[in-house]
Amino acid sequence: MIGKRAVRAAAKLWYVKMLADQQSVPVPRDSTDILSGAADPDRVLLLGNGPTHGWGTVTHELALTGQLGRALTRRTTRTTDIRYIGDELMNLAAVIPWIGEQSLAEFDLVLLVLSLNDALRLTPEHEYRADMERLLTKLALETKPSARIVIAGIQPVASLPHYRGVLARIGQASADRLNATTQQILGRFDGVEYMALDAPDPEPGRPYGSPQMYADWAESFADVCAPALDEARRLDVERVRIVPLQREWDWEPGRRIIEGAPLEGWRALDDLVAEAKDEFGVDVAYVSLIDGDRQFYAANTGPTGRSVPLDLTHCRITIQGEETLVVENSFKDERFKHSPLIDMTQMRFYAGTPLRNEEGEKIGTFCVLGALPGASRSVPEERLEAYAAAAQAELQRLAADRGEPATEPAPEGRTRA
Repeated sequence: MIGKRAVRAAAKLWYVKMLADQQSVPVPRDSTDILSGAADPDRVLLLGNGPTHGWGTVTHELALTGQLGRALTRRTTRTTDIRYIGDELMNLAAVIPWIGEQSLAEFDLVLLVLSLNDALRLTPEHEYRADMERLLTKLALETKPSARIVIAGIQPVASLPHYRGVLARIGQASADRLNATTQQILGRFDGVEYMALDAPDPEPGRPYGSPQMYADWAESFADVCAPALDEARRLDVERVRIVPLQREWDWEPGRRIIEGAPLEGWRALDDLVAEAKDEFGVDVAYVSLIDGDRQFYAANTGPTGRSVPLDLTHCRITIQGEETLVVENSFKDERFKHSPLIDMTQMRFYAGTPLRNEEGEKIGTFCVLGALPGASRSVPEERLEAYAAAAQAELQRLAADRGEPATEPAPEGRTRA
């Protein structure tokens, strides 16, 4: 038992190292929705990590999301809208929180490209089974009767740049077990189909991904998903046009700030988090805006995408309080030790302080994270709060000037005591 726990702990740490090594690899930061503007398109929900994350591209139009939309339209001759929900840090246990308030009733097809990170991190089979059954039950209850569900298997582990030799063999054995578990579960649910996922064919010099690789992969998905969409249309005899609801932000400037972050970035905020990461010697620093059930990133030195479910984060506690929150070891704290997101990142230490808008309402957080517990000695609260004050002032400035990116960096020494 101890041996298995040690191997799994090592697998988790190697996965985190892989993400750290890949931080320089481009990933899309733009909208995850591919919309046709047509009156009655096929609507597809893509839930995933790994291949869906878009490694090696800078826009979801060129990643699997956009490529799949075009491949399906060519096959069905109908327009296709795709909404992607996922992140490299979303494992199977976190999918339901990641879906959050999203209505599932509008989709004709749900495509699951999950579990690669569960295989690499050696998720126990019984945990995986329970999480998959929970997710499929939710989909069965909340999608319309005509909707089809396609679950892709886990790609061959040896196709990943960081997994060779014994690592690939251990990861593949895990993937085989999880794939077999998935196929066993499917017989209990109607309208669910499994498809094997072959290894990608990367372009020379682009091992993490490229538009052509995702285009090739999209054709494989379309082989299964296009007939599933045809079946969904045939079954949907009283098809009703559904207009997806748009998110209403509690703090309206937050929308502009978050939408602007992946485009040109907010230089002053980017500088702040980079300086805080270096000064405190932590692994991650970020400025977040919190709205509804989501935590969005206005600036972030870590690998996380545009947003994560608030319920899985430390910041759900920070935003409820008035003072800086310091957590020495999240794995020993009852509030956080069961969070799949914290387990994915392996970030034990956390320190964060609330940020407010011009009316004094709490809108977000300034936070730092570290893999080693007990880092508070290197993160004095007064210094963290100085960074937070500078970030808060910059957010209020962006709100006042309609969210235009800062053209000049903030003065040197801005946060110095």
